This record gives sequence, structure tokens and C-alpha cells, in this order.
Amino acid sequence: MINVFYFTLLAITTLFWGYIFYKKDYHPQPLKVVYQSFLMGLFSMVPVFAYKYAYQHFLPGLAEYQIFRPLLDSPILSGLTVFILNLIALSLILFILSGFISILLNFFNHYALVNLKNAIKDEPLGFTMVSMLLGGGICLQVWSEKFFATSVIGTAGGAILFLAAIEEYIKHLMVRITDDSKIKDIDDAITLSIIVGLAFAFIETVIYGFIIGEMNIVFFRMIVSIPIHLVASGIFGYYYGLAHFAKPITELKGGEKIVGKAWLPKLLTLKISTVYHEEKMVEGIFFATVFHAAMNLFFEFNLGFLAIPFIVLGILVIFRMYKKGQSESRLIDNMRKARHAKIKLRTLLN
Repeated sequence: MINVFYFTLLAITTLFWGYIFYKKDYHPQPLKVVYQSFLMGLFSMVPVFAYKYAYQHFLPGLAEYQIFRPLLDSPILSGLTVFILNLIALSLILFILSGFISILLNFFNHYALVNLKNAIKDEPLGFTMVSMLLGGGICLQVWSEKFFATSVIGTAGGAILFLAAIEEYIKHLMVRITDDSKIKDIDDAITLSIIVGLAFAFIETVIYGFIIGEMNIVFFRMIVSIPIHLVASGIFGYYYGLAHFAKPITELKGGEKIVGKAWLPKLLTLKISTVYHEEKMVEGIFFATVFHAAMNLFFEFNLGFLAIPFIVLGILVIFRMYKKGQSESRLIDNMRKARHAKIKLRTLLN
């Protein structure tokens, strides 16, 4: 009976947070889309477990405790090469697993296939983005071992940092493959990302509750883990929304002014909107991962009281991001209306 009580409370809490942020959306998606996103979030734990199963049975070099070893145990050039290949392989595995689950749960609908095709086209840079973030964390391990005779990745703290990046990346992939073509404005990207994050936290809490067998952990994670996931997902969702509308935003604000020096896209033969897109994606996964990992580390080292004000601040930041996203979306809509009016006027004059 107590199990039913705790899990009912967990479901009510999840719905409560989902309702709050759904109502924050200026032009909310149909509930069918929201339910579908929640379903995807429930299954987003599968790639995480599949990754763990893969390195435990087939690819031990991709474990969070082993992936950095080539940097320490091999000559610099060969070690760095293996290290980079391992990171790219890990990102590729996560992408394939998430894509397969998304397509399967969407019953191979055409919009999911189109989203997957677009993601495949764009994800080489995505692999680089995730690999850089994971690599940065792993380099902390190398430096800490070398200069401070301590370990980061080889501890619970390092695993938390590593897995936080993986979880945020998978949650994003679920949104991207399922909902990318449905996003009408930046608010949608925030809301749908939060819905997936809530579902991820919900199913993660249920699994831990059954594995550990203590219902108290369900209550604890309901109060703490759900807000952590929704804030991290909301942060990534905001930057994903900016990246999604990179082309109109760069046109509206002047590309050179918002992406830095213009020589970089010219040197790499990239469009300014592409550079802006990747900048926002990097910022999104970086800030989401740092927040997620920092909160988990507080609780790992019994400093949970320090996490509470940051969680509250994070929720307030998400509210602020909604306002900024709505402002950006209105500017984009006005620009499109003005362009449409000019085209119509030109057609009439001709």
C-alpha cells in the first residue's frame, strides 16, 4: 500500500511540474505531442542501460572509468588518437540507440524519419560537441592525477560528471528525433525538453525505488531529482531552440555581431547561421551538464543543502528563458510577416 502511495505522489508531482511549464509556453503544443514526448522520455533510460551493458560485456574501453586510459598508458600521439576515437564511437553508439528507439516508438512515422535524416546530416558536429565536453572532463582526470595525486573520473564524482553529459545528450536526441519538425518557436523547444526530462526523472526514480527497495528514496528523488532534471533539460531546451532558429536569428540580429569574428565561418566555409547553431548547441549541453553534475555532486558528498538554492535559482532561470524565448520568437514572427508583406507588395506592383 505504501508503494502505491509513494508512486502516486511521484506521478502527481511529475504532472504538477509538467503542467506549470506547459502553461508557460506562449503557443503550447497539442497535448498529443506532449504525451508523445513524455513517452519518449520514459524510454530514454534504455540507451543509458544499453551503454552500460555494452561496455560491461563487449566494449570495456568505453566505460567511464577506462575511456581516458589511453591518455595515461600510451604514447601521447597514439593515446590521443585512441582517446578521440573512443569518444566519437561513444557518441555514435548513443546516437544510434536513441535514434532506433525514437523511430520504433514513433512507428516509423515520416516526420520521425525526416528528423532522423536531418539529425544524421548535422550530428557529425554534434559528435564533436559531445566529445569535446566529455574530453574536457576527462582531461581534468589526467591533470589531477599528474599534479595533485588524486582522481576525478575514477571516482563516483567523475562517473557523475561523465554520465550527466550522456544523459543530457540522450534526452536531447529524443526531443530532436521526435519533435524537431513540430517546434514552432523557442518556447516549444524548452517545454518539450522539460517534458522529456520529467519523464526521464520519473522512470529513473521508479527503477531506483524497485532496485534499492526503499520507498524513502522515491520521496527524496521526487523532491530533488525531478527539479534537477527539469532545470537541466530546460536549459538545454532553450539553447536548442536558439539553435533551431539560427537562420532567422542571425538574419535578424546581424550574423557577424552575434557569432564573433567573421573569419571563422569563412575559414571553415560554414554559413554564419551554422556557426551560431553549433555555438548554441555547445552552450546548451555544457551548461545543462555542469548544472546536472554539480547538483549530483553536492548530494554525493553529503552537501545537499548547497544544492537547494541552486535548484530554486535554476527554476527561476528557466522562467526567464521562457520570457527571452518569447521575445525572440515575436521578433522572428515580425520579420517573417514584414518579408511576406514585401513579397506580396512586389507581386502586386509587378
